Amino acid sequence: MDLSIVIIIFLVVILGLVLIVGRPKSNDTTGTDGNHGDNYPASTGTTFTPSPPVSSSSGGSSLLDQLSKINARNFPALSKNQIPAKIPAFFGRKDIILEVTGKNWEGGSSICLYGEKGTGKTSLAIELAHQLAPKYPDAQFYINMTLVGDKPFPVNKAMAHVLRALYPKEPIPTDPVELTQQYAAASKGKRFLMIIENASKPSQVKRLLPGKSGFAIVTSSNKISPPGSSAKPVKQLFPDEAELLLFYYAPQAKRWATEINDLCGYSPLAISIAGSYLKGNPDILPETLIRDLREEKQLMKPEGDIEEEEDNDKKEVLDRNVEPIFNIVFRDMRKETATVFRKLALFAGSFDEKAVASIAGDKDGDHLRRLVQLKLVEHDPVNDRYFFHDLIHKLIRNEARPSEKILTHRNLAFYYYDVLRNASELYENDEEALESALNLFDLDWFNIQAGQKWTAQKSEEDATIAKLCGDYCKEARVLMPMRHTTEECIEWNESALSASRESDNIESEKNNLLSLGMQLHSLGHYDKAIDYLEEAQELSHKLSDVGDEKVSLDLLGQCCLSTGKNERAIECFTKVLEFVRLEGKASKEMEVLFMLAQACYKEGKYEQAEINFKLSLEKAQKSNNKDYQVKVLDELGRLCTTIKKYQSAITYLKEGRSLAQQANFKNKEMNILETLSASYMQTGKHKKAIECLDDGLKIAKKLDDNRGQGLLLKRMGDYYLNLKEYTNAIEKYERGLPKLRKFSIIPIEYSLLENLGNAYLEITRYEKAIICFRHSRTLGKKNSDKYMETKAVWNMSRVCQESGESSEAVSYAELASKICSGPQIEENIKKLAAEIKEWMIKRVESEIKCGSKELC
Repeated sequence: MDLSIVIIIFLVVILGLVLIVGRPKSNDTTGTDGNHGDNYPASTGTTFTPSPPVSSSSGGSSLLDQLSKINARNFPALSKNQIPAKIPAFFGRKDIILEVTGKNWEGGSSICLYGEKGTGKTSLAIELAHQLAPKYPDAQFYINMTLVGDKPFPVNKAMAHVLRALYPKEPIPTDPVELTQQYAAASKGKRFLMIIENASKPSQVKRLLPGKSGFAIVTSSNKISPPGSSAKPVKQLFPDEAELLLFYYAPQAKRWATEINDLCGYSPLAISIAGSYLKGNPDILPETLIRDLREEKQLMKPEGDIEEEEDNDKKEVLDRNVEPIFNIVFRDMRKETATVFRKLALFAGSFDEKAVASIAGDKDGDHLRRLVQLKLVEHDPVNDRYFFHDLIHKLIRNEARPSEKILTHRNLAFYYYDVLRNASELYENDEEALESALNLFDLDWFNIQAGQKWTAQKSEEDATIAKLCGDYCKEARVLMPMRHTTEECIEWNESALSASRESDNIESEKNNLLSLGMQLHSLGHYDKAIDYLEEAQELSHKLSDVGDEKVSLDLLGQCCLSTGKNERAIECFTKVLEFVRLEGKASKEMEVLFMLAQACYKEGKYEQAEINFKLSLEKAQKSNNKDYQVKVLDELGRLCTTIKKYQSAITYLKEGRSLAQQANFKNKEMNILETLSASYMQTGKHKKAIECLDDGLKIAKKLDDNRGQGLLLKRMGDYYLNLKEYTNAIEKYERGLPKLRKFSIIPIEYSLLENLGNAYLEITRYEKAIICFRHSRTLGKKNSDKYMETKAVWNMSRVCQESGESSEAVSYAELASKICSGPQIEENIKKLAAEIKEWMIKRVESEIKCGSKELC
């Protein structure tokens, strides 16, 4: 008996411990999530949003601690299977389903499902997608082309959405051409299925079509049918289909089905809401609902242009079928549920339960579940997110009250700042959870964007909001450039900079200046970036923020190096080097030494450049960083070639080539071979120089690098031209020209044409020479470069001088003189003008001496 008591007590203690361990912490955020936990199925291919703390000031556990429980690293940033879950209450449309699923869509195409809002286009698209998915196993995407407020979703962003799912860790190209090329390459040969919601014009669909192996299901209010596609109208349900849908939700309404469906206009959305309303309120009789629907219909403005005087006070109608049942349900709703409903309408994108608890005050999620039951809020079980049907969203937004808007927007801004901050912390602190960090950022992007926009608008009214506006930009500094265009990043930071200056928030001003400098640097707007970075560095120093001062100086040095301000670049990198050495970061020290060496090299401080390159090389060798070793050895080879230490240059470059071959760095090997050829050429080893370029050309062909081939062929042509092997030079130039033209590198193409013209001139092929110089003049005009244009025209004069066409030679010389005339002439143009003037004077003297042009 005593043993039994002991066993019972022991079991009770164990049970108590289990309950204590399993109980949520008191400082955990509110709201429940039935699918979130250790046993959440990882095999579904779904995405997952780790739940952030409600606010930055709360004492809750950090996101990194939560990740140890939920193992979020198992989930990709965006799933490649994005089709929403099947709709259980889907009835009818058998004719369209049989036609679409039975047709052979090989060769890539699309079908457009068009019709009025609320007719079930989305439900049909989802049903078709699930039935077609096995035929398109590579990926299935869902894209909504309409944002909140009926703003169109840019096609470039839709492409970026697809690329994010395919390459979650890669930054999205900001150049539209590069983005389109990457999108086409990603979808080439892939069997992709795509739902494109709310398209408004054929060009959207045409640009997004997933290649010849893919298929797109498009929904639209208008008929959209690009060439090779089909279109099907989606109208209201047939009576028997409408009855099945109503019975699914409210079997008790069978007797009154015809009348209810007729009053709902046979709209699937309206019938779903009506059926859910009856199901959720069993005390409401169908006859009562019919009476209320009739009354609501009478309160609407009549259709058409004819209006009676008594209709003037009636509201405009968004949808004649859905609006009556919406008004009834909303009017009958509990006050607390209606308040939550109105607040939810202010979200800019989909949301989760934690956000509803924090922003709308629905701590237990009861009101949210009630709204889902009434079909007023949609639930995506795949991602456990909530969203609105477009029409319902418009209707409820009209009901939002000014006082609710103020508080809700404020709560939303603070809440989604925390989401952004948690995503940023996760990205920077845990390399294994990078995709989960991007998942957080991607899923809540529209709400994060709305929060930042609100802070920018309200920053003048409140110093706290002004600081929050700056904090948004600080936390988005790393993630946003990976997902959005630099122009968007700059727009964010410019608004935040204004806010911080108006509120005299120096910390925030410094953060925004630094962010703007970073973004302008990435765009290549170096001069403007320098202005911001100089200010950022000064404020960082004033605030004793060593980390940001180091980043400011590093970027400032890079910008100065790119704009020829080499002395300032040397100053910046020298200071950065001091910071880095104090931190003891060998890899960063290696990079800074390399940048410092480049600045010294460009400034002509060759001895200091060589010392720093060698120090950088030592660091790279100690860390076994072969990539950087090859990079530094290449630069050392170039430096030694410049200062005529040819044997040292050859030694460095050979070592660099050997390392590049070992590590299979084909591009770097190609670059080293080009530099090595220059060293051999300077030492008179012409054959070896040409062999190096031939080897480089072979690599460029294997890599299918047309630009590299063009540059190497030009270099070979230059060598043959210097060796006076004009036929070989012409052959290389002619091969290289079409390859370089594809890339519009005007200075290089100009140089090639000029040298090709000179080679033709040397072998007295005057017509060909004139053609080359004429093309080079066109490039000079296109580039708005007076020197290039003048030189090309003067070269045409030289051809005419050689061919004996005296009058043409004089005409071209006069034209060249005219082009290069004017104030503020550059030094190179002055020299060219002097050369032309000297020839013209000699020409006149010769004519005077001869007595007449004919005698000459």
